[in-house]
Amino acid sequence: MSSVLAMVLAGGRVDELLCLTEHRPKSALPVFATYRIIDFVLSNLMHSGINNVGVLSQYRPYALVRHIGTGEHWDFVGRSRNIRMLPPYRGFKASDWYKGTADAVYQNISYIEGFKPQYVLIASADHIYRMDYRPFIKFHIENNADATISFTRRKSRSSRFGYGVIGRGGRLRNYQEKPSKPPSDWVSMTLYLFNCDFLIDVLNRNAKEESHEFGRDIIPNIISTARVFGYKHEGYWAYARTVDSYYNTNMDMINSGTTLKDWQIRTNLLERSARADRLPAYINGDVVNSVVSEGCIVEGKVRNSILSPGVIVQDNAEVVDSIIFHDTVIGKNTMMQKVICDKDSRIGEGCSIGGFGKQTVSREFGDLLHSGIILFGRNTVVPDKTRIGANTTVYSSARISARCVDPGSTLR
Repeated sequence: MSSVLAMVLAGGRVDELLCLTEHRPKSALPVFATYRIIDFVLSNLMHSGINNVGVLSQYRPYALVRHIGTGEHWDFVGRSRNIRMLPPYRGFKASDWYKGTADAVYQNISYIEGFKPQYVLIASADHIYRMDYRPFIKFHIENNADATISFTRRKSRSSRFGYGVIGRGGRLRNYQEKPSKPPSDWVSMTLYLFNCDFLIDVLNRNAKEESHEFGRDIIPNIISTARVFGYKHEGYWAYARTVDSYYNTNMDMINSGTTLKDWQIRTNLLERSARADRLPAYINGDVVNSVVSEGCIVEGKVRNSILSPGVIVQDNAEVVDSIIFHDTVIGKNTMMQKVICDKDSRIGEGCSIGGFGKQTVSREFGDLLHSGIILFGRNTVVPDKTRIGANTTVYSSARISARCVDPGSTLR
């Protein structure tokens, strides 16, 4: 589909995920054991026949650069297919970095013009869904639209999203970004399709303003003066922005029947932490309702949990309701409940992690960590016989010296 150029917004860190995005952008965060969040939008683009993609990166881009590589894992190679990383380049100071989603695209207008596309598709890299973009593009063309925004219906309304009011025929009548009282059930997927000339004109005008966000600034301002439509998407969609939503999105895979079998998600299988060259999982313990990836060794018990490649659960250890990232070792006789543990961590023997102090919210991040989840950053080392209470965050630079870490603690 040479008439469409895709621009993928993948630059943000997202502070709401605390230590999980300490060393990576959110779009590079592991999900469903073996994938990265950005894999979903890249796979959607590939299956939709969109040939050229620009990835707008900013915060600690190395994880994305390494993961995407040449784009061969999504077939973005060849004379007419390519994918490019597009970091900020206008200056050397932090103030010259992307100042918002609209500014990120604005800084790369020359990249867009080089392809001479008729349409520009702008998609966020931190949403999880399966979508063929071709009906979306067809809807845009048939309505002679200047811009089309994709929405999905959510009955439970939250001020974390943007909401649209879609009229008869699909015309977008109203749009509000993160309103205190949402005007509808239709949530923006941060998926936009613009006529190229119209987009460039809008970005040039927005560049003179103080704020540069598509949802907050661009969309509300063009509804009354342009042909803006709302497209209604059906199917699973998740926005894993907070600790709870990230945790629940992963748990959907094992608890609510969400299956990736038909999604045909592509990922980089050649990374150190991926599935390539790993042995099949070895299970000499007890596994119930869980995902156990290649290279795992399970000699203890695993319940309602997701184990990424290379995780070791030693004899008589128990992992319950948890998400364990790559190459983590969990020692003998250790109990872990409702833990999200980043890569290459070492959990000692005889530890008790989670399961007590559930009503004590995080003292520093009470609005983000209050449902009993414990977060371990990358390379966390937990000494033998340590007790750690619920709603605790341990950053990768922390050293755990106390035998008992109170619920709601933050260790740096």
